[in-house]
Amino acid sequence: MTRRELLALLAAASARPAARAAEAGFDRIDTHLHMHRKSAAMLESLEKSGWRGLIICDSREIGDQPSILQEMIRGTIELHRQSDGRLAWATTFDARGFESPGFAARAIAGLREGFQQGAIAVKIWKNVGMGIRSKAGDYLLPDNPALFPIYESIQESGKTLIAHLAEPDAAWLPLDSSAPDIGYYKSHPEWSMYQRTGAPSKDTILAARDRVLARYPRLRVIGCHLGSNEDDLDQLTKRLEAYPNFAVDLASRVRNLVRGDRQKVRQFLDKFQDRIIYATDFTLSQSDDAKAAQSLERTHEQDWQFFAEESYEGRVGKVAGLAIPKPMLRKIFHDNAVRWLPGIVPGGAA
Repeated sequence: MTRRELLALLAAASARPAARAAEAGFDRIDTHLHMHRKSAAMLESLEKSGWRGLIICDSREIGDQPSILQEMIRGTIELHRQSDGRLAWATTFDARGFESPGFAARAIAGLREGFQQGAIAVKIWKNVGMGIRSKAGDYLLPDNPALFPIYESIQESGKTLIAHLAEPDAAWLPLDSSAPDIGYYKSHPEWSMYQRTGAPSKDTILAARDRVLARYPRLRVIGCHLGSNEDDLDQLTKRLEAYPNFAVDLASRVRNLVRGDRQKVRQFLDKFQDRIIYATDFTLSQSDDAKAAQSLERTHEQDWQFFAEESYEGRVGKVAGLAIPKPMLRKIFHDNAVRWLPGIVPGGAA
């Protein structure tokens, strides 16, 4: 490749995000980002490519691990303010003290403080169900009564609960070298539940979440990662039919749809086009921000192509796209986020 050809290629790649933004005709929204510090490069990239987002805080500690939650919240608020409304944010609480006196009151006070600082939602993470235990050794499940006042407060505040509860099926299976998620569970063995004494099954955790959905019908709940039913759209269909206050995001699970049966995926999206919300689960580490921004741009670009086009050039060759209608594209990439996460766009503007 000549130098002129290389420069032309780089120029085309640089122009592509702006072209996609113009093609969409609206700001697309990524509702699941982990970015907890200021980043001018990231904000410049998002503005150029026509993306908004939601930064999500989560309390990931188990046992007696020291909490980094307050530091995370501070950095998140700084980026939120730096973004001038392009990035909304979600707060959270540390559930480990659920047996201590005054737990719910302290958690609610912390959430209200976050709301006063602009938080539009609350995250509950998979350590509820899979990591946090009582003094007697029992796992804390999502429908433990200690959490009820918190859910009630979120509901009455008109905020949304973002729930990453349970994991893909592989977390409860032997570490098979052919499994798509083998790399993650090798790196994070603490989340492999296979043959772990006393660990609840995936079905037990999701059933507990479903009881929360039934108990609080006015509480908007977004199930992260296709509601942890990424391996079973039939089961997810039953849950979406049963609980009208339940929607799901696509964070880290577009790949599951790519691997799925194209016609079945299109039918699923068509049926629940008002309940599917685009997201990536992108994490901004301490590495080069410009490279990180380019990585997120590539993910956004390829995900958009998957939903919008008949086929496209993926990272490992030609990929069949879904070519869903433009009104459905707008719902998945914008409208559903605005509806299920009020405040994600200041004033509800496009």
